[in-house]
Parts: sequence; structure tokens; C-alpha cells
Amino acid sequence: MAKPVLCAGEVLLDFLSKNPGAGLDETTLFEKRPGGSPFNIAVGLRRLGVPVAFLGKVGTDEFGDALFSYLASEGIDTRFVVRSPGTKTSLAFAAIDKHGKPVFRFYRDNAADVSLKITEIPDINPQDFSLYHCGSISLLEEPSASTYLEIFRRFVKSGIKTSFDPNIRRSLIKNEKNYRMLLNEIISNADIIKLSDEDLEYITGEKNPEKAVNKLLTKSNAIIFVTLGSKGSLVCKDKEISHVPGYNVKVLETTGCGDSFMAAVLSHIYKLNSEEFVRLSIMELEKIAKFANAEAAIVATRYGAANSMPYKQEVETFFLKDL
Repeated sequence: MAKPVLCAGEVLLDFLSKNPGAGLDETTLFEKRPGGSPFNIAVGLRRLGVPVAFLGKVGTDEFGDALFSYLASEGIDTRFVVRSPGTKTSLAFAAIDKHGKPVFRFYRDNAADVSLKITEIPDINPQDFSLYHCGSISLLEEPSASTYLEIFRRFVKSGIKTSFDPNIRRSLIKNEKNYRMLLNEIISNADIIKLSDEDLEYITGEKNPEKAVNKLLTKSNAIIFVTLGSKGSLVCKDKEISHVPGYNVKVLETTGCGDSFMAAVLSHIYKLNSEEFVRLSIMELEKIAKFANAEAAIVATRYGAANSMPYKQEVETFFLKDL
């Protein structure tokens, strides 16, 4: 039996605009959905048949109770979920603006997801897992930032594959210098890195994704995926870059598209041993990106976050319809 993937980071509630194109300022109706990038990826992986455990801190309010139950109902291992009395659930409001771009605003009050301390985590043996995934907004505040960074370092030292999706939210960045240092440390040590074109521009200062991706300081044999919205994605390994076209679908809402892409990628890679991972060719990575593009396209036709993550059979059916 394959070892599980350990996903680490925030669990929160997304309130998604039901008024496409209205933005946050003019939206009059929001729909509540379970979310948080690592949470979405954990659900996405599980629905693709991958064994998953989740590491994070969940509030003890009513929202947190519902989110914890949701994790368990999806068949995700919750042994590494921490719950501390008095902590609350972060809320994220998301809308698509008139330019088609997602806009987010976060609200926190004694939030659980950013208060995780290393002393609260049960003993974790990296050798019990096939891969460690982290990223997103829990890296923006202490003590959670130091906690997740320490766990990441342990997995790197143990030789277990790691993946990272920065999922940058500029409105939440308080200390840009420290945040960039943290991003650079993780990116330079991660085996699999997934960024949106906007994430990539923020990190490198370069607008052209193909030029920007070569500015990233990564270790040898690292694999980089860049999502380009409706244009598909880029895959890069050892300075070789390939563009994989996306799919033409009627977009309803885009929250969770990047997370579903990441889940699809990891579902193809988590079982590989070190030698198999190193041997992955650009052609093989293109096939993985094509599958991931399809998964993200499906999510774009739904109201997003964890609920929108498709099952493996849905993605395979989507492929058949595209032939």
C-alpha cells in the first residue's frame, strides 16, 4: 500500500461571490464553502484515490467543527489536526472582478490556522509519508510560519519529496522582506513547485512567464509548473520549458482551480521513488500537466473551493469528451 501524502497549512471558510464580475464591492450574495489551499489539495488528492493526511490547526468554533467533520468525511487522516480551545476559523471572501481576476479579502479573529506551534504537533516521522506538501497563507504569520518551515526542513533532511505552492495573497503580506526570504528558502529546496503566473511575477519581477521561470533559484531536478489560466500551463525541468494548452470551458468561478491542478500533479508523482522522479522527462510531465489542466477546467465550471474538487472518473470522462 502506498504511503500517504501529508498536506499542511490552513483550513478556512471561503465565502464565494454569486455575482460574477461584480467584485467584492458590488457583490450582494456569497456562498459558504470549505476551503484553504492545502485543505483543497488534500480533498482533491483523496478524490483522485490518493491516501492523504492533513496537518494543521482547526478552530473550535462551529465553523471549525464543520471543517473537521468535512475532512473526516472525505477519508482524510486527521491524526495530525490540532484543536485548541478558544481558537476561531479564518474567513475568506472571494469574488471575480470585472477583469476576470479573483480578488480575496481575509478576516481573522484569534485564528487557529496561523497559531500552530511546533510544540503542539504530534510526532511526525517523514519516512511514514511519500510526500510533504505545504504553502499558502499559513506561512505569512507566526507562529505557524516557523512551524511549517521546520516541518518542511525535516522532510528535506529525510530525503522525502516535497512540494510547494506559494499561493501569494498580497493583501496579507506584512513583512515583505521576511516573506521573500522564506519563499526563496522553500523554493530552493522543494522538489515540485507550482505557481500561478501572478505568483511567478511577484517572486521574480518578470512579467514573461517563460523568462521568469528561469529566474527561480531551484535545486537540481526540481520540477516547476506554472498555471496560466485559460492559456493552460508551463512545465519546466532543468531549464527545458514546454507549454501545455488549456481547455475551453464556460467559466463559472475560479477559486480552487490552482489547487485542483496541484492535486492532479501530485497524484501522478507521489508514488515515484527518487530514481523514477529524476528520470521524469518533459514529455511525461506534459502528460501530467494535460491531466492537471483538465482537472482545473472542470473546477472552473463549478463554484470553487473543496466541494468542487473532481473525482478521477470525472476527469477521465472529461478527456473522452475532448477527443
